[in-house]
Order: sequence, then structure tokens, then C-alpha cells
Amino acid sequence: MKAKELIKNAKFIKNQECLNQEVSGIFYDSRKVIPNGIFVAIQGTNIDGNAFVQDAIERGASIVITEKKDLIVPSNVGLVVVENCRKTLAEISAIYYQHPSKKLKVVGITGTKGKTSTSIILKRIFESASIKCGLIGTIQYEVGQRIVPSTNTTPESVDLQLFFSMMVENGISHAVVEVSSHALDQGRIEHIHFDAGIFTNISGHEHLDYHKNFNNYLAAKLKFFNYYLPVSEKKNKFAIINIDDPYAKFFIKNINRDINLVTYGLSKKAEYHPESFSFDREGTTFILKGEKFVTRFLGKGNLYNCLAAIAAAEKLGVEIEIIKVSFENMGSIPGRMEFVNAGQPFTVVVDYAHTHIALEELLRTVRSLKPDRILLIFGCGGDRDRSKRPLMGKIAAKMADRVYITSDNPRNEDPLMIISDIYRAIPFWRKSKCMIIPDRHKAIETALNDAKRGDWVIIAGKGHEQYQIIKTVFHPFDDRKVAEEILRNKYGNSDGKNNTV
Repeated sequence: MKAKELIKNAKFIKNQECLNQEVSGIFYDSRKVIPNGIFVAIQGTNIDGNAFVQDAIERGASIVITEKKDLIVPSNVGLVVVENCRKTLAEISAIYYQHPSKKLKVVGITGTKGKTSTSIILKRIFESASIKCGLIGTIQYEVGQRIVPSTNTTPESVDLQLFFSMMVENGISHAVVEVSSHALDQGRIEHIHFDAGIFTNISGHEHLDYHKNFNNYLAAKLKFFNYYLPVSEKKNKFAIINIDDPYAKFFIKNINRDINLVTYGLSKKAEYHPESFSFDREGTTFILKGEKFVTRFLGKGNLYNCLAAIAAAEKLGVEIEIIKVSFENMGSIPGRMEFVNAGQPFTVVVDYAHTHIALEELLRTVRSLKPDRILLIFGCGGDRDRSKRPLMGKIAAKMADRVYITSDNPRNEDPLMIISDIYRAIPFWRKSKCMIIPDRHKAIETALNDAKRGDWVIIAGKGHEQYQIIKTVFHPFDDRKVAEEILRNKYGNSDGKNNTV
């Protein structure tokens, strides 16, 4: 494809001859540039792509797209100046890959919690109905048999278009996409044509290090329903809203008249609501539309996730009977209420809960199952919103019987300072139940050694993650594997299999 077929909205072009060149690819990472590629110099939160223009040119970039008109490039390299590099990246990527989202049924899922679980449940429902489905999400990107570890919940626009193109080439008809607030704010999903959008929930103290305040965060989430879904060229679009969320009214208000509103929740006002439900150690049972659903997913949060996925699947043509059967055969979701068994006489659960609301919901669910004691290991991430640290500390000390405060992903912060932010908010009369153990492996080991028959040990915060970020280095670390190894050494179960929910 020639460059002139891609570049249509430039403010200024130096070296017009470049427009007649064949383009070999589109890149925003200079390290990946190949000869005759287009390099788009995105100005990110921490890194300015303009600093890597020379590197991109040395690797063969024939065109540089930037917002800086005074950028200097060699005379044989095209310089294209645009208003917004991110929007341009999304636009030219969609054209380059021939608008693959138009050839797929695309469901976008946004919200503070539940995106990953809902996306995986929905994908599994589609597959149980013999529908090939791709997935873009927090844990990984799935295109047929190809699985790519996730770097961002929602990747950059060119990566999204590439994945969609690969899905089309592989005969995949449906795609489920987790849509983060960063992606919405930065325009990564521009030129993606959605068939449906799901709103799970929204809460404060999430990504405030980026959005600065809750109003900006809310505005970013609303943008999916008041801009991205309306501009999609698909017909018969659906907005699937959790009606129980306190902010549901804002999302419903922002839905265009030509988009079908679908509601779900525990409220009887919702189109998709359970007539009854119950939880036990084995999972959740609920009645929906006269059908009995049995799932190994546990807790109210997962019940909401199931309802959202059911609503989306049925509205996109899957029969309720097929959906019901799919739940009976559905396995666990990595790092979401994932049970680790190695023959120990107590229960061990790994969960991704890394906000105060998620942690409270997790502990409330576990408490409802009447454990003798709850032993909680958790920490908070560095270089992230500090305001949620004291909130998590208060909830942990209030709802757990013993608390082991440790490191999560400290990144560039001092782990002891992060722990201090957590610990100092805990009331003095509850501090006696708390231990500070900065080494996460040691904290997990201590809690497992302290546990007795009938206890529940909760390892919270990292879930599916297989690393711990210290400074800028990713160190191998998987809570599930660490716990399993410690338990196996102590209790001698040699099968090495996790029993997960």
C-alpha cells in the first residue's frame, strides 16, 4: 500500500515524493521499525517518541509522523506533521489493515472491576456455541491458537488492528476486547467498529495517578458509550449496563437512541436479573429466565460478570440453553478466586484484588463461607495512586483475622514507604493482628505456616501476574506457584495440580 493512501489529514508534508512509496509497516516503537516503514512519534506519559526518530530512521523508516513541525530529518525521509499522532496512528492503521473490525462481531467491555472475568466468560460462551472468538485483555491476547502475553489491557491502535486482521485471516468471527480508561482517553480504539459495549461498574481511587481526579476517570469511561459506540458503523448495536451501579444513570443518559439499551444486575428492574441465587464453597447457583445456572465462579462480583456475559451472548444470537450448558463445563479464570491445593488442611486462594473495593468484596465473599479465620497477604503497587493504600489497610485489618502486609510491585518506590502508607491508617487497636514482611515470598510462607485447619489464606493483589516489578526490572514471581511450592514441600502432594474456582 502506498503512503498517500494512508496519509490524508496532515498539516504539513516535507518531501512529497515519500507519498508514492510502498509502506512496509506502521510502527510507534523505533526498535521494531523495518525498511520503508512509517514511524509515528507518539508523545506518551513518560516517553516522547520524538526522541527516537533518529533510531527509527537508522533502522529504515522512510516516513516520520510527528506533531512537531520543526523536527529535522534527512532530505530523503518524509516528514508528516499532524494535529494528533495517536489519532493518526489509529486512522492509518485501520486503513492499512483494511478495517478488519468491520468483518467481526466486536464486544468492548469497560469498567473498574470485572472486565477480565467477563471477557473470558463471554469468549467461552461463544466457543461453546461453536463460534470462533478472539480475545484482547489484561492476561493475554488470543488469536486462534496463538496466545500473546499482555503488555497493556488494551494495546495501541496499530496492535489492535493487527490482531483483528489476524483474527479475520484465521476465520474468527467474534472478538471480545477489554477497554481500559487509558485506551479510551488516548484514542487507542479509534476506528474500531463495535457491535456491543458492556459497562461493569465504576469506583474511585482507580488510575488517579493518570486521570488526576474521578471526574476525568468517569468521563473517559463514558466516552465509550457517548462516542466510540455511536460512531461505529455497525447496525443493531447494544449497550449492556450494570443497572445496580450508582453511576449507571450517567451511562444510560449517554446512550444514543439508535443503540439498544440492555440492563443487568441483581435488581428486578434489570432485564437480566437472577430470580434467586446462592453461594457455597463449590461455586454459585442462580436462576435466570427460568433456567438453572450452575457455575464454579464464586461471589457476587462473579455473578454480575456472568449476567453481563449472558446478556451479551444472547443479544448476539446465542441461545440461552447453550449458554447454560457452557457454564457447567467452564473452568477457572487465572488469578481470580483461584484455589491452590497441595494437600493442605486449609484453603488457599489467589486473587487479583488490588483496590479497596475489590479487596472488600473478596473478603466479604470469603467471610460468607464461614472460615475459622481469614489470613490475608497483600500490598500495594508503587508509582500508582497512593490514596487507596490507607483504604486497603483499614479494610484488611477490619475484615481479616491476620494480615501480612508485604510488597506488591514496588516499581520505583521504596517498598517500606508503600507499606508505611498502608500501615499508618490502621487503627491502633487492630495493629496487633498485622505483620509487616516486605519480602513477598517470606510473607506467603509465614502465612501458610501460620494457617490451621479450617482457615482461609488469601493472597491478594497480583493474581495472574507472573512477575514482580522492582525498579524497572521484571523478576519472575507467581503467587500461585510460590504458594504451591511451599505447600507441596510441607504437605507432600506430588500431583502439582491446582484445584481452582
